[in-house]
Amino acid sequence: MSVLPELRRAVAADLEAMAEAERRCFPDPWSFRLLSDLLSSSYDSVFVLASEDTLLGYVNVRVLGDEAELMRIAVVPEERGKRYGLTLLRAGLVEMCARGAEAATLEVRAGNTAAIQLYEKHGFLLAGRRKNYYEKPVEDALIYWNRTLSVWKEEVTDA
Repeated sequence: MSVLPELRRAVAADLEAMAEAERRCFPDPWSFRLLSDLLSSSYDSVFVLASEDTLLGYVNVRVLGDEAELMRIAVVPEERGKRYGLTLLRAGLVEMCARGAEAATLEVRAGNTAAIQLYEKHGFLLAGRRKNYYEKPVEDALIYWNRTLSVWKEEVTDA
């Protein structure tokens, strides 16, 4: 019998696994120091999804006043396709609302069709493009906005 993954706030003990996930998920991984700084930032919230002692993924959202940014979603490669990205995105959206955000933005690689589909299903609309923004490989960044975060406020009050 498999253990259901647990979604919880990230703690310092998660940092090594988060740094490893960064190296495995992104060609431009965030440093251990940057990840560590997120845990003490009053603007950032970080949640991890873990099964027993294994990190499956994490999400970082940043809230500044009534606007938020989805900074990062990482799901380790062997755990993709199990809807963990959906779980993490929803946790981030609920957190944004709980902290008073009315709108949210994000950037995504133009070629990341799975992420784009997930974001669009959750109310994010294409608002712009940054040409050749990403390196390794060079790729455009698509900028999305969701100005209807209020639909997630119900989730906050139900929690």
